[in-house]
Amino acid sequence: MTSSPSTTTTTNPFSLTKHLLSLEPEVFKAATQHPFLLAAAKGTLPKDVLSHWLVNDRLYIHAYIRAAGQLLASLELPKHLPGGPVGNEKEDEDAFEVNLVDWLIEALAAVRREERMFLEVGGRYELVDFVGVSSKARVVAKVKGLEVIEGLFKEVGVVRSGKKEKGLGSWLLGAGGGELPVSEKIPWLEGAVTFWGTERVYLEAWSWARGQQEERPNGKGDEDGGALRREFIPNWSSDEFREFVERLGVLIDQAVEREIRMVGEDRQKQEEVRKEILGRVEGKWKTLLEGEKGFWPDV
Repeated sequence: MTSSPSTTTTTNPFSLTKHLLSLEPEVFKAATQHPFLLAAAKGTLPKDVLSHWLVNDRLYIHAYIRAAGQLLASLELPKHLPGGPVGNEKEDEDAFEVNLVDWLIEALAAVRREERMFLEVGGRYELVDFVGVSSKARVVAKVKGLEVIEGLFKEVGVVRSGKKEKGLGSWLLGAGGGELPVSEKIPWLEGAVTFWGTERVYLEAWSWARGQQEERPNGKGDEDGGALRREFIPNWSSDEFREFVERLGVLIDQAVEREIRMVGEDRQKQEEVRKEILGRVEGKWKTLLEGEKGFWPDV
């Protein structure tokens, strides 16, 4: 007796991060394949241009740290002990927030290491004096994209309800009143997408730069003395960094897919949830890309 072919069909789960990466391909390319990055790869980036950018990137780090604190403060961690029934919805939801906390703490440690690297490498290659001894460091003109990114970071951890702004923690504790509407599920989503987006663009930009490098032993002849090609580019395009960024992307995608599944098998309802989620993050993603494109100085 032979069995009949299965008529069950499967659909690929929706990936929010892949969807975002498919938007604005020309802007994404401009943000990740900029002439500044090419000059960095070729060793033709003047020290003063690199120094100016490093000072701006340090300001970027400071905004990043503040935003991470805001997002951490907004998260409601589980009050119960783990170990409930498999598939418990509350535990599934809590797991995303716990994993996000772990990622943010790891991110904070990483950017603090990076800031120390700026100080150490910058001093060793005589790039810039971050404490302001150098006259070049006393007055810093912000690159045009920095203020855009700083604005996005300031919005992390805040949800708008009508004309009022509330911290997400207040909403979760009842300030929103009753069950959250679908549009406010995954309350940390916008913040997580902001962090994932900035890290993903940074990773792709410096990975592209790494691919443009020409063989030149020890950075000999590089205008910056080899700081970028010996120190910075390998750090910003490493496998470890890629794994770190992808981990947050997977967390975002899984949380969104879970929210879509929660409405059941009704395709129309699933599409409504998907559209509401996209409405929350697509605009931020496009703004982020514009900011990242403008973060690279003209060369």
